[in-house]
Amino acid sequence: MNETSKCHDSRRARGHFDRYLSGRGIDVGAGSDVLKAPDAQVRAWDLPDGDAQVLATVADGQLDFLYSSHCLEHVRCVPTALTNWTRVVRPGGHLYVVVPDYELYEKMKWPSLFNNDHKQTFSTRITRAMPQRENHWHIDQDLRPLFIERGVELLECEIEDAGFDYNNGPADQTRGAALAQILLIARKRPVAQ
Repeated sequence: MNETSKCHDSRRARGHFDRYLSGRGIDVGAGSDVLKAPDAQVRAWDLPDGDAQVLATVADGQLDFLYSSHCLEHVRCVPTALTNWTRVVRPGGHLYVVVPDYELYEKMKWPSLFNNDHKQTFSTRITRAMPQRENHWHIDQDLRPLFIERGVELLECEIEDAGFDYNNGPADQTRGAALAQILLIARKRPVAQ
């Protein structure tokens, strides 16, 4: 709940607003927790605006960044979403995507114990062969190739687990201050000169 707000101070401290989240951007799946970037104009996009995996009314290559926190797990087709999310970002622009971690958040259970609208799961460690589901995405084996096919370079990938108690049982710790997510930062390749 409110992962964007929970992460604001750490994003600022790590210089992410300067490096990745400045200029004109869009927050896909914003809900009521819209990204507040100090040097950016951020358009919130949510259900009333249309399908998050299509972004039909967003022009091609006009944005400096696309930010999405806890939306990609809700889309029907991850490749379609990444195609359109890349489409709206200018060459050299960034995709800043946060998804729940399959081990920490989902507790390696499917369907989700905590959100019945989750359609996808993501992990840095658990490969697709382990849960044997097409809707499970290993970051290096499954997502990185999708980014590459779309002309996007994955710059950073990290588990964000601040406040997470690894000894706690099956509770959803994200209802409090804890994080249980994967941060992906990618850059759309600049146009060759």
